[in-house]
Amino acid sequence: GLVFSNRDQRTLLDKFVQLFLTLPKQSNESILLVVDAYYASRKVLRPLLVRGHQVLTRVRSNAVAYHPARTPKKPRRGRPRLYGKKVRLRDLWHRRSKHFSSAPSPVYGEQKVTIRYLVLDFLWRPIGRLVRFVLVDHPRRGRIILMCTDLELSPLEIIAGYGYRFKIELAFK
Repeated sequence: GLVFSNRDQRTLLDKFVQLFLTLPKQSNESILLVVDAYYASRKVLRPLLVRGHQVLTRVRSNAVAYHPARTPKKPRRGRPRLYGKKVRLRDLWHRRSKHFSSAPSPVYGEQKVTIRYLVLDFLWRPIGRLVRFVLVDHPRRGRIILMCTDLELSPLEIIAGYGYRFKIELAFK
C-alpha cells in the first residue's frame, strides 16, 4: 500500500484486514477466508469475526489450545475460569493416534490417496472462542494442522478448502 506519512504505524496485517473489509459485501452471507499460518493472529481474526466472516488457516506446529473450563459445582469468589487444560496440538499425533479417521483425499486432483484426520473443537486463546482444529496426516505431503472458525464445516470440507489455496497461489504465479 501507499504510505502518505512516515508516522503510519500500521503493520502488514493491519493493512490486509483494512483492505479485505473494504470489499463490497454482496449479501448478508459471511465469507470464508482461506489464508496461510502468517495470518492466524488476533490482529486478523478478531476484526473479521466481528463482521461475521469466517477464517480457515493453517496453524504452526507449536500451537496450543485449551479445553473449555469446567464450571464448578459450588461457585467460588472471583472471576470464573475461561480456559481449562492446555493442549499442545502436535502432541495429539501420538496421544490420539487411535482416534484418527481415514477417508479418500478431498483435495482436487488427488485420486487413490487415503488421508488420516482427527477433528477437535478447542478454545483458541488469541480470539477467546471455540474453533475447529483438523489434524491431517497425508501419506505424501506429511502432517498439517488446520484451524477453522466455522464450527459447522466438516473436516473434509476444511481440508478441501485449504487445498484450493495452493491452486489459487499457482494461478497467481
